[in-house]
Amino acid sequence: MCISIPGKVILIKGGSAKIKQDGHFHWADISSLEDEIKKGDYLITYQETAINKISPKDAEEILRLMDSASDARVKSSN
Repeated sequence: MCISIPGKVILIKGGSAKIKQDGHFHWADISSLEDEIKKGDYLITYQETAINKISPKDAEEILRLMDSASDARVKSSN
C-alpha cells in the first residue's frame, strides 16, 4: 500500500514544481492539475506527478496524524 505525504511547493519552473516532502526535495509534474499552483501550496504526489492540491489546513492535519501514528508505533515497539 502506498501513502502519499503532502508536500509544500517551494519553486515552480514551467510545468514542474519543486516539492519539500518529509524533509526531502523532489520535482513533480503539475501540468495535469486544473488548479493554479503557486509557491506555498500543498500537493499530493504519486511517482513524481502531482495528483491533487490540498488546503494548508488539510495538509497540516494529515502531517500531524502521521506524526502521531509514527510516535505510537515507536512506543509500542519498545
